Amino acid sequence: MRFIEKITYLVLLMTIAATTASATTVADSVAAAPVKRTKAQLADSAARVIRVPSEGARVDRGIYQYLFIPKGQVLAGATLSYARLDSDDSQFMLMIDGLQADCSMTRISPFFGVSYAKNQVLGARFAYQQTSGKVDNVSIQAGDNEDYTFTLSNVNLQQRSYAGALFHRAYIGLDLRGRFALYNETRVEFAFGRNEFSYGQTTLDQYTKNRQVGITFHPGVAVCIMNNVSMHASVGIGGVRLSDSRVFDGAEMIGKRTAMNANFRLNLLDISLGITLHL
Repeated sequence: MRFIEKITYLVLLMTIAATTASATTVADSVAAAPVKRTKAQLADSAARVIRVPSEGARVDRGIYQYLFIPKGQVLAGATLSYARLDSDDSQFMLMIDGLQADCSMTRISPFFGVSYAKNQVLGARFAYQQTSGKVDNVSIQAGDNEDYTFTLSNVNLQQRSYAGALFHRAYIGLDLRGRFALYNETRVEFAFGRNEFSYGQTTLDQYTKNRQVGITFHPGVAVCIMNNVSMHASVGIGGVRLSDSRVFDGAEMIGKRTAMNANFRLNLLDISLGITLHL
């Protein structure tokens, strides 16, 4: 009986060892087997890889990017931005005694464009911006002498501006499927608007007309949420602007100011969210 038990135990061990070896071989063969793809899938994947620079360039660093916007595609959409600043939320404004003020800005900008090359878009956009500011109370005292005290209350500002721009948007695709991309939008923009002040219920006859032309830069990120719809977010990082402001009292111009400035910094008041249709 003990001999039979030993034979049975040996056969059992050999069976377990053979089963384990067979399972390992099957798993290795499955892992090593390449995924079969059709010629159409391979051609589509190859078409989505963009070589930078193109073949024949003097310097080739082996940089590749992926297709996000094919050539000939039409884009249409809009961006929206909203910002609000309150004296209670600002550490700097709290340094001014008795300051009660708030300001809000709303901007909407529809746009359309056409891709003239892979990941390269030329287009135009229009924008409407409304800014409202209100100073309920402010009291500023210079030194210890009460004779140098400045007090202001019930002051309102209304600003409306309109803008048109030509833009170039360059995308950098981040994945083979074309779902994610980074981009930079360069704009050549012309804007004009009007500022009006009022004290309480009285609107002043004096107002300011503004005109501005400039080149600005707006990097951002785009994400496709559907086959033909993408969401994007961008932030302004400044640019070069030439502005002209004229102050009127009724129909008579009483002041003028022209200035040119170049600022390159992160502008938290120029954060925009938008949606794009890929037609």
